[in-house]
Amino acid sequence: MSQNIFKISNRIRIDEVEKIYENNFEKIIYEFMNLEIEWMFNAYKEYKDLDKYLILVNLVHQTLETYNKHFYKLSFEKFYNSPHIEIEKISIIDLVKSLYMTKETVRRKLNELSKEGVLTRKLKNIRINRVNSNPHLERNVYNLSKLLFLFVGKLKKEHNLTNFTRSKIEEKIYENYTQYWSLFFKFQIPYVLRCKKVYSSIDSFYVWGLCAFNEALNSKKLNQSIKDNMFSETEDFHENVTKLKNSKGINPTTISELSGIPRATVIRKIKYLVKNKFLYKDGQLYKINNNQKFRSFHLQNENFKKNQYELRIFLKEILNLIKT
Repeated sequence: MSQNIFKISNRIRIDEVEKIYENNFEKIIYEFMNLEIEWMFNAYKEYKDLDKYLILVNLVHQTLETYNKHFYKLSFEKFYNSPHIEIEKISIIDLVKSLYMTKETVRRKLNELSKEGVLTRKLKNIRINRVNSNPHLERNVYNLSKLLFLFVGKLKKEHNLTNFTRSKIEEKIYENYTQYWSLFFKFQIPYVLRCKKVYSSIDSFYVWGLCAFNEALNSKKLNQSIKDNMFSETEDFHENVTKLKNSKGINPTTISELSGIPRATVIRKIKYLVKNKFLYKDGQLYKINNNQKFRSFHLQNENFKKNQYELRIFLKEILNLIKT
């Protein structure tokens, strides 16, 4: 009976997560960036509008939080086989405040979702009609399990996680999907909103993120001394990435192909990012700006530090959920 008693001392602590994070930063930041880029890709592919998707995600998250309050859990299969999801009463003003959008934008996006048959609205009541599992949603689970396994692998002995393979973690998420995904959205929505605030739109952040991810991928081809310096201090990672001199940039056509965003839109977003010193042009390729005298550099650096702090909090919470 004593084995079932909850003990705070048995929980995974934030300092344990931070130690693993610091010692394995290169692998962790790669898996995190991969998770985020593919989440954006899957969202855009499904709805062709990241603001619209964020509204939908926010509505779903509120429902998942309600499930958790009442200790109600659904598996991935049951959740996505539901004919519809009922959303708690919400006003446009609530969405405006929580998502930093104008009232006109929220109203327009909700009307579009209604016309597309995704939502049914009646006064303040909203029902999500189109709730179907698809490979994109499964990829999100897979990518999250890869990130989590980097930590579980280091916590095995201290926390009795020896039997937890990456596939076992994925299986646990599938079994109690609504519980795990509520935690994910709790991190993900503020993360996207912070980035939107810095880059002015989610699309612009997505374009910038592809450029940054491209440079991180190219860093794998750099010599070891450069890589050691680049990943030596996690808080300086953004600054170190921007100092790479031989990391190849990326062109608008490739960004369009990777993101699914029309090339004309990509070019428009790139012009904004270049004008505001987030990117610069090197021949026909675009790279993240490495000039520390610009305000954009410091905005990004502070945003990166905040995001990584919140990521460690999220990882601690979800790792403790895996352990239970």
